[in-house]
Amino acid sequence: MEYLIIWIAIAALSGYYANQKGRNVVGWVVLGFFLSALALVVLWFLPPLGIDDEKSREIARKFGVSARYRKCPACAELVQKEAVKCKHCQTDLPALAE
Repeated sequence: MEYLIIWIAIAALSGYYANQKGRNVVGWVVLGFFLSALALVVLWFLPPLGIDDEKSREIARKFGVSARYRKCPACAELVQKEAVKCKHCQTDLPALAE
């Protein structure tokens, strides 16, 4: 019984991480159910698919940086990731480590 719960949890995690990478949730839940932890390992190495602009903004608001945006450390407004000066408060932005 415990194995079934763990198996279902891994399938759910596969779906969650697939969603984070812009991939098909249902397909990865099924793969996670049948392939178990192997699906999680494969997802770890797969690059994210194109993230839409709104999703990128949400991620930047939550974590401070995303694929396209980052928060200004002075005013917390979103600016382009490559920006060197905040368009809102004119603060010089620190370089991001790649």
